[in-house]
Amino acid sequence: MATNGNIVIIGCGISGIAAAHKLLKNGFRNVKVLEATARNGGRIKTGRLGDALVEIGANWIHGPSEENPVFCLARQYELLEPKALTPENQAIDVGGHPHWIPNFFSSSGQKLNTEDVFPAQEVFAELLDEISEFQNQKGEPCASVGEFIRLKVKEGEAEKWKHIDPATRSLYLCVISNMLKVECCVNGAHSLDEVGLGAYGQYKTLPGQDCTFPDGFEGLVKNLMSELPEGLVTYNCPVRCVHWSDAEKNKTSVVVECENGERIPADHIIVTVPLGNLRELVFNQAYLLFLM
Repeated sequence: MATNGNIVIIGCGISGIAAAHKLLKNGFRNVKVLEATARNGGRIKTGRLGDALVEIGANWIHGPSEENPVFCLARQYELLEPKALTPENQAIDVGGHPHWIPNFFSSSGQKLNTEDVFPAQEVFAELLDEISEFQNQKGEPCASVGEFIRLKVKEGEAEKWKHIDPATRSLYLCVISNMLKVECCVNGAHSLDEVGLGAYGQYKTLPGQDCTFPDGFEGLVKNLMSELPEGLVTYNCPVRCVHWSDAEKNKTSVVVECENGERIPADHIIVTVPLGNLRELVFNQAYLLFLM
């Protein structure tokens, strides 16, 4: 790819900013970033509530260790607390799961003893280990993680818990129901019925105890933006559609059409808008993103 080509990046979130950095670092100079809103950073946004910082978007660094580029940048810009930088913190590996919830409360507000809920937590952990064994295998016994857990809990209730009194059995089922909700948060799903049994565990987690930015996640964006040339980003410039054609027949293969009517020719474009926006555009038949 010639370094004198015109390149348009759509979106000035962390992906668009990173793309601009990469291109400029490798000698590309004709780079333009189009941002639909009046601010950069995308889903990284820090606000204030009184004297407290509130992360409206991204909250923490998940897996702060050498393999995590966000952690390495935050360390480079000196944005983290000393504890997060220690080798001991970077070596902690929780396998993508939070530590056991230290306190359980009933619907009436009564705090439950750890000893009373641990047997159910232990069963749930064993089920997750069993589920991981189905990764990339054919012939899974169930279609989803949710279905598998319900089936196994039902079997366990009939066998392992058959001599337990009804009140304790009900408590165990409530704890497992709670752990199912926690697992939904870990997997980013509304329901574990949406998580395939064979696909569970494919997500790679990085070591390191999750850490936050004492002065806000936006500090990372501000530092990255400070290293980009002024005028590189055009704000309040939503893109209506992208016209593209055969590069061999045209001098420029792509034309980016903005909402204000401006048409920007380009040799290459990089689209970094959120998946939700792309879905909205795809399903809105009167508003097509890509036109040939």
